[in-house]
Amino acid sequence: MKHQNHHELLEDEGTGYLISVSDLMSSLLFVFIITLMAYVLNFHRATQETQQKQHVLQEERDHLSAVIDDLTNSRRLRTEMLEHIRRELEMRGMRVEVDSEHGILHLTEETLQFETGRADLPADQLLRLAKVGEVLAEVLPCYVASPPPGPLCNPLHAGKLESVFVEGHTDNVPYGRGIFKDNWDLSAQRAMYIYRTMVKEFQPALAQLLNADGFPIFGVAGYGEGRPRPGHHHQTPVSDPANRRIDLRFIMMPPREDIAPLAALKEKGL
Repeated sequence: MKHQNHHELLEDEGTGYLISVSDLMSSLLFVFIITLMAYVLNFHRATQETQQKQHVLQEERDHLSAVIDDLTNSRRLRTEMLEHIRRELEMRGMRVEVDSEHGILHLTEETLQFETGRADLPADQLLRLAKVGEVLAEVLPCYVASPPPGPLCNPLHAGKLESVFVEGHTDNVPYGRGIFKDNWDLSAQRAMYIYRTMVKEFQPALAQLLNADGFPIFGVAGYGEGRPRPGHHHQTPVSDPANRRIDLRFIMMPPREDIAPLAALKEKGL
């Protein structure tokens, strides 16, 4: 009987031990499940945040691509416009040069030529200036805010031209006589003379052309001797007719306002 009680006591102890181990395993399993659930939730949340960030980054990359595309298309369109003007002028017997990178139409000394120290053109040059105005009046209306109706203008080009600057230049011979203060004054007067004669007198319709913001596209600027033509930069004063010139600088409209600013995109490394 005593032996039997001892045996039952051992069985009870063993059972208690197994129950304790089972409880411990259940507790560990419960902790493991809770930990796993927390991990899964955190992983799911992190995945969602990553996907959201990737979505935002993709949208901004798309915006940047739109900016680049807009800029590229504007440059391409400007080059096509300048080449169109160049061809039309050459068909009229005038040679000009196009700087596509900077959007400049150089009216070379073979097209228009200023005499030294003069802001006006000789009488025999006025007919040539009239032809320049004639070509501009044919080409530019297709690129302003309200192009004329008809098949000659692509409606996608409307409002793409922001401004056209008539830029005056001089050679590097110092100017210290006559009615002008210096070469800077002389170059500005040349630009204003060309604008008043070509636009206001020969082709007044050009003065009415407006950009997409509602402003006149034509303006003037004078640079004196500060911007000589490539290959015509002289260390000493030289009466160089290539530098006594007029340039027409064409500026296209900037990217659309609904596109994210380039600066913000660059800050984010896009």
